Amino acid sequence: MFFIALAASLVALGGFPVASLNVSYKNPILPGFHPDPSCILVREWDDTFFCATSSFNAVPGVPVFASKDLQNFRQIGNVITRQSQLPGLATTNGSTSGIWAPTIRFQNGTFWVVTTLVYDHLPANDTARWDNIIFHSSDPYDSSSWSDPVHFAFEGYDTSPYWAANGTTYIVGSHAWKIEEMIMGFQLDFSTGELIGEINDMWPGLGGIAPEAPHLFSRDDAFYLMIAEGGTGLGHKVNFARAPSMWGPYEGAPNDPLLTAANTSNYFQTVGHADLFQDINGNWWAVALSTRGGSSYTYFPMGRETILTPAAWEEGQYPTFDVVEGIEHGPLPSVNKEINSTGYWVGTTTEHITFPIGSSLPSHFVHQRYPDPSAYIISPAGHPNTLALAPSVLNLTGPDNRTASTPQTFVGRRQEHIEFTYQVTLDFDATEDEAEAGITVFLNQNQHFDLGIVTLTPSSAFHASFDGYAHGTSRYVRLRTVSLGSTDFGAASPLSGPAIVPLHAAPGEKVTLQVEAVSHTRYEFRYATPGKAFESVGWGNSSEVSGGFVGTIVGVFATGNGRDLSTNALFSDWTYKGRPNVL
Repeated sequence: MFFIALAASLVALGGFPVASLNVSYKNPILPGFHPDPSCILVREWDDTFFCATSSFNAVPGVPVFASKDLQNFRQIGNVITRQSQLPGLATTNGSTSGIWAPTIRFQNGTFWVVTTLVYDHLPANDTARWDNIIFHSSDPYDSSSWSDPVHFAFEGYDTSPYWAANGTTYIVGSHAWKIEEMIMGFQLDFSTGELIGEINDMWPGLGGIAPEAPHLFSRDDAFYLMIAEGGTGLGHKVNFARAPSMWGPYEGAPNDPLLTAANTSNYFQTVGHADLFQDINGNWWAVALSTRGGSSYTYFPMGRETILTPAAWEEGQYPTFDVVEGIEHGPLPSVNKEINSTGYWVGTTTEHITFPIGSSLPSHFVHQRYPDPSAYIISPAGHPNTLALAPSVLNLTGPDNRTASTPQTFVGRRQEHIEFTYQVTLDFDATEDEAEAGITVFLNQNQHFDLGIVTLTPSSAFHASFDGYAHGTSRYVRLRTVSLGSTDFGAASPLSGPAIVPLHAAPGEKVTLQVEAVSHTRYEFRYATPGKAFESVGWGNSSEVSGGFVGTIVGVFATGNGRDLSTNALFSDWTYKGRPNVL
C-alpha cells in the first residue's frame, strides 16, 4: 500500500521512528454517537491532536477530544456548557435538530469552532432555521473557557473557517436545500459576525444530493475544496475539486469520489463528511463518519461513528485515501496517553461510578437539551454515593415526540460497544400516581426503551386500559418500548416486548435495573431485588432504535409522566461494561 513505501522512504530520511511504521489499529476510533468529525494537529500544544464532533440535542454540546497517538482519545471537555451561550438549544424541535457539524481549527494561539444550530421545522421562515455560530477558546482543556458565540447570517449549514496567508478570515458553507444546491464562501469578520462583500458560489458538486461538509485547503498555488455528497446514507461519499483562485472555477477530481463505501458490501458503510490533517511527521490522515452493519443498512443503533484512514497528498495532485476497514494499518505515532486531563477515555470497556461526595457529573455524560441543574444532586444529605434525580413533569417522549417545553430529567452516556451490560441500583419509594424512575436506551424522543419502577393507582390511564392491577396504589416494573406510531405502553413493532409486572419489594428495598445488548439487534431488560437473581422483563429490538442522525445513549431518568411530583429517585453503583467490539 502507498503508505508502506512512503514510510520506508521517510525512515531512510529520518522522517519518523521505526516504531511507528505500519501499526495496526481498529476502527472506529471514536465509537458510538460521534458523527461529523473534525480534527487538527496543534504543534504549539505539545504535538496534540484535537477533534470535535456533532452533538445535535445532547448537552453539554460539541465534545472535544485530545490524542497524542491517534489511537487513544480522551474527552477533555465540551464547547457548549452554559445555557447563556446558546439559549436556542433549549427549544430545538426534532431529533435531527440541534448542533450540526463543528469544524475545529487553531490559528494565532486560539482554538476556533464553527458550527450551526439547526431547527427541524420553521416553514414560515426558512432562513431562521440556520443559526451559524463561532466559538473560540484559549484553553480547550477548560470547558468554561469557550466563548459565547458570534452569530453570522448564512442560509445554510456545515460552515467551516479558512484563514488566508495575510490573516483574512473566510467561511465556506453548504447552501440550504434549495432548487440549486451549492457550496458557497464569503469573507467574514470572526469577531463581529459581519459579512464583508458578497457570498460567492463555489462548486455545486458532481450532482449528488446534499453537497455539504466543505473544507477549504490551499497548497501548490491552488485551492482544494473537499465536500461530502450523496446524503448521509448508503450513497455518502467524499469528493474533491481544485481551482486556481478561492472563488473558482472549481473542477472535480477525475477519480471522484476519493473516499466512499457506496456500492460495496463493506462492513463500514455511509463513509463521508471527512476532514483531512497531518501528523508531526507529515503523514496525512482522514477522519470521517461511518456506520457499522454492512450494506443491508438495517441495524446501527450506535449511529454514526468516527473512523480514521491513512491518506497521501503528493504535490500538484489530489489526495488519495485508503479504503475504510475495521482493522487498518498506517504510520501511526507511538502509543502515548499523556493527556493532561481527568476526562473519559473513549471506548473504555468498564465504567463504575459511585457518585462520591464532592464530585460532579463526568464530562462525557449528556442530557437531552439543557437540564434543570437543581434536578441532579450528587450525594445529598443522608444519601452518600448516590445521584438524586428530581422527577420532571415531562417523560422522555414529551408532549409530541419532538419538543420539550420544560427540561426532562435524564442523564446518560453514549453506547460505545455493540454488546454491553449497563445497570444501576435504584432507591425509589414514591407513592404518587405515575411517579416513575429507571434506566433507558435512548435514541430520541420518538424512539427509546425505558425500564422503570412506576407507581400506579386505579385512576391512572394504565389501569383504565388494563385489567388485573386496579387494586389500590401499587408499584410495578414497567418496560416501555416507545417507537414511531406506538402507544404509550407498547411498541408498534412485534419485534420488541414491552411488559409490566408487579414489584415484589418491601418499602425501602433497593432494586437493581439492568439492560444487556445481547447482540447487535436486541436489548434484554431485567431487574433484581435484594438477594434475588435477575428476572427478565422484556426486550427491545434495535430496529426500533436505528437510523437518523444520532446514536443511542444509556442512562437514567425520573418523571411524573405529565404531573408535577416531588419524590426523588436515588441511583447508585452506575456500571457500564462493554465487550470488545467484534467486526
